[in-house]
Amino acid sequence: MSDTKDQKVTTPTKKVEEKPEASSSSPKPAEIVEKKDEVKEDNEEEEPELDEDVIDMETFQQIMDMDEEDEGDDEDGEKHSFSKGIVWGYFEQAEATFKDMEAAIVDEDLTKLSSLGHFLKGSSAALGIIRVQASCEKMQHYGHKRDEEAGVSLSADEALERIKKLLTDCKKDYGVAKKWMENLYEEDK
Repeated sequence: MSDTKDQKVTTPTKKVEEKPEASSSSPKPAEIVEKKDEVKEDNEEEEPELDEDVIDMETFQQIMDMDEEDEGDDEDGEKHSFSKGIVWGYFEQAEATFKDMEAAIVDEDLTKLSSLGHFLKGSSAALGIIRVQASCEKMQHYGHKRDEEAGVSLSADEALERIKKLLTDCKKDYGVAKKWMENLYEEDK
């Protein structure tokens, strides 16, 4: 029995191959990243590439594993309906939060920006969207007029300027993660 188990794991970094019935029916995130990397060599400037630091694959795989526990399609024939629902809910939440952040920037409401950063940080962490999570954590601190990395206080104007740039970068990282997830679920928007 241990010989069979050893044969199933072909690459030490791929945990997804431990369940052959799931990997044969649909590509796993790690497999998609590899295929995407092959295509990206020709088109690198057209689309941002999914780096390891955009999505924590171990965390996201845990969400995908919840689909496998259902052992079958839902009534519409979708194999990943549970995780897809979570991901699409995150998209709606993130986009609404970005709009709220933009309004808070216009209002120069650092307290609101800190709160919104904290809120989006948590939902991003739950899906493993770690670059958005990190940006939101910085925004949370900037909203309190602190740069925790440097260990210094910031003026309100300096904090607001940092948040403006951070929000732009955060939206780009979100866009990369969203596109990758849409492709994963074979959704074209």
